[in-house]
Amino acid sequence: MRELFEDADGVRIGQDAYQSDFNERFWRIGPEGFWKLERMQSYDEGDFPSWLAFRRGDWDASLRLIEESRPEYADYYGKIAEAGFRLRRVRIVERPLDPYIQWELNILHVKNGYGEDVAVLDAERVAPYEGQGLLPELCVLGDEAVYIVEYTPEGVPDGALVFTRPDVVAKARAFVRELYTAGEELGSYFPREIAGLEPPRAAAE
Repeated sequence: MRELFEDADGVRIGQDAYQSDFNERFWRIGPEGFWKLERMQSYDEGDFPSWLAFRRGDWDASLRLIEESRPEYADYYGKIAEAGFRLRRVRIVERPLDPYIQWELNILHVKNGYGEDVAVLDAERVAPYEGQGLLPELCVLGDEAVYIVEYTPEGVPDGALVFTRPDVVAKARAFVRELYTAGEELGSYFPREIAGLEPPRAAAE
């Protein structure tokens, strides 16, 4: 899949420039929508309160803080609906389940209820695409840009490669859409695979 980006005139930008560029483009995404592919199994979420509670081993507080974020999510996804586009995310999941994934899927379950469409796909399903390495972390903004989002080895955001050639953006969007279609909707996956789990290891130690 990475061959899609070969000779595609991508530009490397640092984290601050990436966030600025992303935010500037986001609200004009349009009907093609926002498509996100998450392949890594753990990220550093900075000062996000629920993640900090998860990291320090307080699973109950972590879940409570997610619930307390509902008004914020309702407002955010309401604005997206008014803007006329949708958010779709593909979350690749490896087995055994990483504690981070258990935590993140609880957040995505709430976001899903406010309008973010999430599909879960087992890692073995994408193995045919990974002969030359793991799939990249992708964000596709409508028909305007696709980012290969980069991270440090610790999972800290570290800028991105941005591509704006229309053919590259269209092919990246089609690829993420293909994975999304192949995945299972979080609405059915979460109650069966996640809701009944014991607190994850990181929150129990």
